[in-house]
Amino acid sequence: MKKILIIFLILIIILAFIAAYNNNPRVIISNLIKKGDIKTGELRYTMYFFGVLPVGEAVSAVEKIEEYDGQRVYHLNATAGSLECYSKFFSGFAVLDSYVDMHQLNPILFKQKVIVSSKQGLDKEIIYDQKDGIMIIAGTKCKILPNTQDPLSAVFNIRRIDFDKIKNFEISLNSNQKNYILKGNATVQDILINKKTYKIVLVKTQIARRDKNPYHKSSITMVFLQGKENIPILIKVFASGVSINAKLIDIK
Repeated sequence: MKKILIIFLILIIILAFIAAYNNNPRVIISNLIKKGDIKTGELRYTMYFFGVLPVGEAVSAVEKIEEYDGQRVYHLNATAGSLECYSKFFSGFAVLDSYVDMHQLNPILFKQKVIVSSKQGLDKEIIYDQKDGIMIIAGTKCKILPNTQDPLSAVFNIRRIDFDKIKNFEISLNSNQKNYILKGNATVQDILINKKTYKIVLVKTQIARRDKNPYHKSSITMVFLQGKENIPILIKVFASGVSINAKLIDIK
């Protein structure tokens, strides 16, 4: 019994060490520095289950300026998929696209495609009419609040916040017919790496339904490397008792 307890404690210590290492902003930035100058670009992440077990990869592409419905927009794109080593047991892949008005930085179109194992893909397309305060999904019109965002455009806007001036913010979210509110607060910190000071921003957010439904809550903690365009180096999502972390490993 003692041997089992000792092994269990050792395992807990090892897992705690791995989680601490994976979630350490100083380690993440140091590894990025070894690959060259840190600047905005295509962001590549490794996703971890509870901060320990690598389960997938995600890529956030550089926004593109395109024409959509007679106006110039930012086209945002992100993809995520499970690791190949799990393909015998499970496979999943998701593609997200958001088309954002260049002046108001509000989405006008959001697309989502999710494929899980061999099941039929789950496609979603949402049209946002910010002027009339509605969104259209699967032919159904829903009321939205001013400046409502989808998941991609929300992060796009957060990355452009000047956290030296703004510490608290609120964002309206809706990508599933229900209005949500994202409340965030930010703390700016200095860290020293190789005798050079870097500014990071710890942003803690809570997401909840506007109708105050107690069963639809989640939290997201993000760590940004501060700059003209803040770079998310670590994203922790906790929802329904499950934690998934995304650690930035490369910038192209």
